[in-house]
Amino acid sequence: MLEKILTKDGSFSFYDSVLKETYHSRNGALTESLHVYISNGLKYWLNNNPKAKSCKIFEMGFGTGLNAILTKRFAEENKKKITYSSIEKSPLNYEQIRSVRLKVVSKSEKKLLKSSWGKMHEFAPYFKIHKIHNDFFNLTFKASSDLIFYDAFSYDIQPIMWSEKALKISTDFLKKNGIWVSYCAKGVVRRRLEKLGLSVERIPGPPGKRVMLRAIKN
Repeated sequence: MLEKILTKDGSFSFYDSVLKETYHSRNGALTESLHVYISNGLKYWLNNNPKAKSCKIFEMGFGTGLNAILTKRFAEENKKKITYSSIEKSPLNYEQIRSVRLKVVSKSEKKLLKSSWGKMHEFAPYFKIHKIHNDFFNLTFKASSDLIFYDAFSYDIQPIMWSEKALKISTDFLKKNGIWVSYCAKGVVRRRLEKLGLSVERIPGPPGKRVMLRAIKN
């Protein structure tokens, strides 16, 4: 059962009483997503690829759609074409998402959250999204992503999503020099990523979390 919660920065999220896990940090859902995935993921990638005209992102865990909305805004503000793919095995319905979405959303952002699964939707001129309703372990993408947003539930709650098998699937999606980023900072996850041949660094995390992980595919 999902319970709507107010996080410390004024944004909303869900608490899953079955999993005993929140969808985002109680210290701030919006703050966490901006820090982990936009600042230390997308902005970092762009700073390292300043001449790139486009970026392909794969997100593990669509959830409430917060990361997708923030990425769309970044694309429009920075005039960078972004193709965004996101997978979710058990999608929330729109009414659930609507109840915790950001307080101010545009018409196109509402359409994004409502958009159908299994096809590419273009939000001209800078943002395309393909929402995938499937089991992550069924995917067989080729290495075409510049950036991975790895946003599964926590290691203690969903350890299979942090297994070497799962991490290999996600990093296989990355191009050479592609970036993998997550709120997670578990030592075992860092070691598994290193075993898969990535260069991994621990960097400052969002409020309430000392560190997080970012990795580059060699």
